[in-house]
Amino acid sequence: MRIVTDIAGLERVAPPGVNVSFVKPGHPLALVRQAFAADWLIVHFDVRQILILTTLLALWPFHRCKHRCKIVTLDFFAVNPSPRLLPWLRWSIGRLHLLLVYFRDFAPFCALYGLPPERFRYVPFKVNSWELVQQATPTDEGFIFVGGRSRRDFATLFAAVAPLGYPVKILTAHEPDILPHGSSLAGLTIPPNVELLYNDSDNRFFVDLASRARLVVLPIRADAKIQAGIGVYLLSMALQKCVIISRCLGVDDVLAPGLAVIVDPGDAAQLRHQIEYFWLHAEERQAIATRARDYAFSLGGEDHLRRSILTAIGVL
Repeated sequence: MRIVTDIAGLERVAPPGVNVSFVKPGHPLALVRQAFAADWLIVHFDVRQILILTTLLALWPFHRCKHRCKIVTLDFFAVNPSPRLLPWLRWSIGRLHLLLVYFRDFAPFCALYGLPPERFRYVPFKVNSWELVQQATPTDEGFIFVGGRSRRDFATLFAAVAPLGYPVKILTAHEPDILPHGSSLAGLTIPPNVELLYNDSDNRFFVDLASRARLVVLPIRADAKIQAGIGVYLLSMALQKCVIISRCLGVDDVLAPGLAVIVDPGDAAQLRHQIEYFWLHAEERQAIATRARDYAFSLGGEDHLRRSILTAIGVL
């Protein structure tokens, strides 16, 4: 069996008899060329790349690739296609054998793209910076940690924490870098108890800061239609932190009760209440943090995700 992929490291977990060829991400033509002799084409989901791959492969109607090579994608972000692009995208996604995603609520996308639920398959995400997390020694230095840049609701966060006065450290990126991810700090007044830090690409600093927090708070925008915050909440859980996060795709449809504190998006009063309660009640905070750590550690790092991918297609 031969797999062609742009997901690095699959060859590390592939069983004997499975040949894995890696193609650098962003090279759809190279993927197409190698797909002709492959059984599986497993790629990161990218709208442009999926359109190119499915269209080019369809141009060889008599080639055995059309009948043998099954296309599988990892992750999913096609949520707001333009009306002009939608028919092409529906056709393209319809040619995929399997969509591996980090959430369980497939219904909105089944309706939008006319797909049966069986075409989607949930795979658990992994703990980012796994090695650094395992080396960390979590402490409580009396501040709230807010990390990441995708679809963060900073306005609701500021309204929630300003009256409390608890120290808050936000680790994110500058406005030009967060805006494409659906977040913005433009026009917001930063409360005096909030400190903004912008080097969120420094993995070691990210882990260190999260490991020293009392609480981790992840406010997600109410209009978010796709997953957000998964990487940060799993990393924080693995660091044995109590996470307070807004309800959204990949959160309440994935996390069992008691693993995190889930609040309604955009509700500053509810968020403030939960922050204050778990800031003051160490026993309850620690109970959630302990369960969260056990759950996150069961997911592991990159190799665990790679094995989940191969298991989903029946190779493992």
